[in-house]
Amino acid sequence: MKIQHLAIIFIIIVLPMTLILSSYISSRVNTLDLQISYDTKLYNATYDAIKAFQLNTINSSTSDLSDSKIRDIQASVNSFYNSLQTNFGMNGYDQQDLQNHVPALVYGMYDGYYIYSPYHNTEDNEKNDENGLIFDLKPYVYYSCRYVSGTTDVVITYSLDSYVTIRGQVGSNTVDLKGYLLSSADATSDVKYRNIKIDGENDVIKEQIIIGGSSGAESKIVPCRKITGVKYYKVGDDYYRISNGKLQKRSPSSLPVKVGEGVNEIVNNTNAQEYYKQSYQLKQYILGSALRDLRTTDAVDENGNHISWDNAGYKIFEELDNGLNSTQIEDNDSNFNSHRIDVIKYCIEKNLSVAISNFNNVSGSTTVFEMPKLRGTDWDKITKNVSMISFLQGLGIGGKIYNGYAIITNNKNEEFVADESIYIETADGYYHNIKDKDLAIVSLAGARGYFNTDYEKKSIDYEIGEGDETVVKSGNYYPREALGCYHSIVSQDGMQDRDVQDILAENADLAKIYYTALARERYGLYRVENAY
Repeated sequence: MKIQHLAIIFIIIVLPMTLILSSYISSRVNTLDLQISYDTKLYNATYDAIKAFQLNTINSSTSDLSDSKIRDIQASVNSFYNSLQTNFGMNGYDQQDLQNHVPALVYGMYDGYYIYSPYHNTEDNEKNDENGLIFDLKPYVYYSCRYVSGTTDVVITYSLDSYVTIRGQVGSNTVDLKGYLLSSADATSDVKYRNIKIDGENDVIKEQIIIGGSSGAESKIVPCRKITGVKYYKVGDDYYRISNGKLQKRSPSSLPVKVGEGVNEIVNNTNAQEYYKQSYQLKQYILGSALRDLRTTDAVDENGNHISWDNAGYKIFEELDNGLNSTQIEDNDSNFNSHRIDVIKYCIEKNLSVAISNFNNVSGSTTVFEMPKLRGTDWDKITKNVSMISFLQGLGIGGKIYNGYAIITNNKNEEFVADESIYIETADGYYHNIKDKDLAIVSLAGARGYFNTDYEKKSIDYEIGEGDETVVKSGNYYPREALGCYHSIVSQDGMQDRDVQDILAENADLAKIYYTALARERYGLYRVENAY
C-alpha cells in the first residue's frame, strides 16, 4: 500500500477518532474535576454547619433541652446554606437554587435525629416559598424499636452508647426503665465497675467561674456539680447555677431534688456512684424478668410485621450477664451493640428515604432524587457521634448529574459523653487524651478526669453592683485552664492504636480515674424522657 493511501486512511479514520477520544477524555476529566470540587464544597459547608452547632451548644447551658436544641440546629442550617451559597457563588447558584437541590439534612443526636427538608405548609402560607413549600425541621424521631414476644410488648429506645429506655408491658407488669447497660456494674456492697472500686474520691471536682459582686467581678475556682445538665457551684455558704448563659445566685431551698440537703451536696459529688448503682439495678431487673429472653427477631414495625435483620436472631440482653473475661454488653463488638446500630440504621434509612421521595413530589424538579447507599464507615460515624448528613443532588457537572453527600461528626458537645470525651488532667497542669502513651509513664497522683468541653472557652453573663446600680456584664472564661498535651491533643502522634478498654485493663489507677469521670459526666447529663 502506498504511503499516500495510508495518509488518506489516517486523515479520514484515525484522526477523527483521535479527536473524538481526546474530546471525550477531556470531558471526563472536567467532569471528574467538577465532581471533586462539588464534593469539597459540600464537605466544607457541612463542616461549617456542624462547627456552628458545636459552638452554640458548648456556650449554652440548655443546649440539651428541646427548644434550645431546635434553635441551635436551625442556626446550623443557616450556616450550611450561607457557606454553600458562598462556595457555589462563582458557579451562578444562589441560595434558593441550591435549596432546591438539597433534598434533606439529617442531624443525628444522642437518642434520635432531626430531618430538615421541604414540605407543603397549609397552615401559614406567608412562610411558603414561590412553590408553596416551607423548609423546616420535622419532628424529632427516636432510635426506637418495638418488640413483641408472648406477653411482652415493649418499646426500646437506643442511643449513641449503652443508655436505653424500656417502656411497655412485661407480663402483667407495666415497665418504665432507663439507664446504662453495663455487664460488670456491681453495687451489692461497694460500688464497682470492672472490678474497680468507685468510692467517690475522684468525683469531687472544681471549676473556674466568674462571680460578680458589688465592687466588680472575680474569677474563682470553686466546687462544681452537674445535675440534669445544669452546673451548680458552691461559693462560701451560697451556691450559683448557670442557666441560659447567665450566672444566677440561688437560695438553698431551691436546690434540685437530686442535690439533697444543702450546698454541701455540691461538694459531696456522688454522680459516679449513682451512675453505677442505677446500671446495677437495671441489670438486675432485666435478668430477673422476661426481658432477659427478648430476641432481635421479636422486633416489629408499625404494622406489627416482623423486621428482618441481616444477622441471625439472638437475645438482645444476653451479654448483660457476662463475666469480665467475656464480651461486655457495652463493648463495641457486642451483639447488643450490633443490634443497636441496626436499629439506628433502620430508623434513619426508613424516614430519610421517605423525605427524599417526598422531595421529588414537592420540588417540581425534573431530576429524580434518590437515597444514596451509605457505606459501613459512614454508619460508624453516625452511630458513634453526634453528626450531620447533607445531601446535594441534581446539579449538572458536564456529562452527568451530581449526586453527593457529606457526613461530619461533632465530638465536642453537651449532649453526649463518648469514650474519648474524657481527658485526664495530671498534676503537672496538662490534660491528655485517654489513649496518650504518656499516661502509662507519668505520675497519676492527684490526676482527675474531665469532660473535653470543659477545656473550651465559654461566655457568661453576670451581675455587678448593688440595687439600682446593678448592671449585667459579659465575660469569657475557661472552666479548666490546663494546657493540652502536644502529642495527644495537638499533633496526636503519641496515641496508642488500641481499644480504650485494653489500655485501662493494664492500669488500675488510670481505670479508676477514667471510670469515675465518665460516670460522673454521663450521670449529670439531661435526658429527655420520651413518651411510650
